[in-house]
Amino acid sequence: FGSSLSSSPAPRPPAPFPTPPIATMTAMWSPVVSVASGAHPASTFPNSHLLAPVGAAAAATWAASQPGSPMEELRQAVRDEDWERLYEEGRTRITMRAEWSATEERCALLQMLARAGGARRVLEIGSFCGAGALALAEALPDDGEVLALELDEFSVALGKKFQAKSPAGGKIRTAVGRAAETLRDLIGREPPFDMVVVDADKEGARQYFDLVWATPGFLSEGAIVCVDMTPFKGQAPLRYAKFGFPYRWEAASGQEHIDALRAMVSESPDYTAYELGNLLIVRRSG
Repeated sequence: FGSSLSSSPAPRPPAPFPTPPIATMTAMWSPVVSVASGAHPASTFPNSHLLAPVGAAAAATWAASQPGSPMEELRQAVRDEDWERLYEEGRTRITMRAEWSATEERCALLQMLARAGGARRVLEIGSFCGAGALALAEALPDDGEVLALELDEFSVALGKKFQAKSPAGGKIRTAVGRAAETLRDLIGREPPFDMVVVDADKEGARQYFDLVWATPGFLSEGAIVCVDMTPFKGQAPLRYAKFGFPYRWEAASGQEHIDALRAMVSESPDYTAYELGNLLIVRRSG
């Protein structure tokens, strides 16, 4: 895939996960598929992970990035870029926005899910500058790996400069190109993934979702698939709005595709799903 792995010192083990964030996140779960009446709130997915014995890695926590850390430097670099100018100059494939970068809250959620599920191999479909991929890499064991798929070469190059500074950066492998084509190329070539994060164009989200579930051997037993449900995020530009200031490239929200995917998952007996923080979290029923 034209990716490069940098050798880095082994990452320091993270600190134990504090009780308040778990309680807060658990309280925020919004079920897409209803839970049996009278069931203990932690007896079913996704809260069932809270009752399972966990090792040191699973109990570890995400912590807010510190000033001067690779993660914070990456976030600042993303904020400092003029993404619309880059697109107008032809340096990016689509017009992107700094707010597409994974927030601290999203990183915390992804890390909690990865650790609670004991994930070792994670696939990220749509990575932007790689903040989410770096957060996931920090949560994985020493032999873990994040395979990040991203359309835009510029954003990948920007992210790699800061990922290389992190002890966890060597766990990230990147494939640049269209997600649908790259996913088809992965079939039969990669070991099963324990966790998939779909954070790309909303028009393609259903296609990516169906492919990872329908392809034999693509997912491990008990794998989860997380789909970003944020409108406008990952959308290609439609037109340049020459009214108001500053001038902006406009894009479709993708809301109809978000709603259709949510409805399909909620109506299917094959899946159990919850939403938290604009993330649809899905696993096989049964």
